[in-house]
Amino acid sequence: MGEVQTVEGQPTLVVRSEQGLPLKLEELLSQMKPFGFSVRQDIVPAGARTSCTALREHRMTTIREGRWFARFGLRLNAGFPQPGDARPTVRVIPPGVISLRLEMCQDCGAVCVRDVSMESYAGGRSARIYNRETGQTRLAPAVMARNVVIGWYSGKRPAGREYT
Repeated sequence: MGEVQTVEGQPTLVVRSEQGLPLKLEELLSQMKPFGFSVRQDIVPAGARTSCTALREHRMTTIREGRWFARFGLRLNAGFPQPGDARPTVRVIPPGVISLRLEMCQDCGAVCVRDVSMESYAGGRSARIYNRETGQTRLAPAVMARNVVIGWYSGKRPAGREYT
């Protein structure tokens, strides 16, 4: 359940939050493994460049695509508040199986985790599909991939890639 640690000289029960992504990249990969991977490509980072450390610009390559079971909904800040807004916009991804794309920087090894699950496209128009053989017409809902960044794992560190 938790562990007792000393915080400000007092014994304190510390309970790890189960919400969000796992703390280590290896944990996330092990949780995705039972679902299988549609893309699996391993790369060896070449070493951090100035563009990675100072400019925060990365050359990303997709290393894994697969599914992951989110036991809790993920709350994401969907942008900076507009002038006059009291708080930032929050987007909630519901719990369940979601499709993830993991992209690794070719240089420093930082990993970007994207939710690429399909969802209804608000304001989109349904597509009319006509079957030439049967003559039946049906409507297909307007869907699109979310393509939302839900987290980052830091570059290679002595403790491994950690969720940031």
